[in-house]
Amino acid sequence: MQIAVLSDMHLGRKDKLDQFSRNAGAETALYELLYNLETSVDKIVLLGDIFETLRGKTLNVENELRHILQMYPVITKKILDNDKYILISGNHDAVTTRVLDAPNWVRLKDHGTSISFFHGHQLDPFVADFWTQNFEKVGVWLGGWLERFGLDITKKGNLSSKLKALADQWKVGKFERLAAAMGEDLKSDLVITGHSHHPMKIEFDNTLFLNSGTRVAGRQDMIILDTSSQEYEVYKQYKA
Repeated sequence: MQIAVLSDMHLGRKDKLDQFSRNAGAETALYELLYNLETSVDKIVLLGDIFETLRGKTLNVENELRHILQMYPVITKKILDNDKYILISGNHDAVTTRVLDAPNWVRLKDHGTSISFFHGHQLDPFVADFWTQNFEKVGVWLGGWLERFGLDITKKGNLSSKLKALADQWKVGKFERLAAAMGEDLKSDLVITGHSHHPMKIEFDNTLFLNSGTRVAGRQDMIILDTSSQEYEVYKQYKA
């Protein structure tokens, strides 16, 4: 089985808050990639935060998701109608569990290899429990309003993340160790997350951890898994 994994697109309303659509040609490039993947892999896992539902004018995330789905009808149709796609919910689009029946965790097994997929926010102390999760939601929402008034608070963060990923300076931290430990608890050979926007591949004692990176700020990160050949690769591409 060959599996492609993409995450953290943060698709919005195609307005100035939409981190994905800020880069010219991003949508066309995405659809070209998805078309090629549909003809070459068995499954395409969209590993959370595909939609940015926390930056609407109100905190009505369900309403925000429905607007975003209308703005991106092509990928919406793929998710709804194509069995190759597996949508997993993230912390910025948790509402997809309710609206699109997206699970928050998926486990696949093929050729004796067990793989666990989850977005990764479950391991993040800033969003892991009820109170911090709701604090984050309000914080992201308020940040959206600051951007509407001209303060671009995401640009600097995206640039910093992009430069570090480009330099491949990621170090193993608590997040990665917790993900690997969860993999051992679940008896999974591979653990795949997104969330941190840090594309990486790290081998622990009994678990291989991979992070699928992001698709914002000109980045086009992706994972390709091949369970028959046991080749698991992270691909990083950056638009200038």
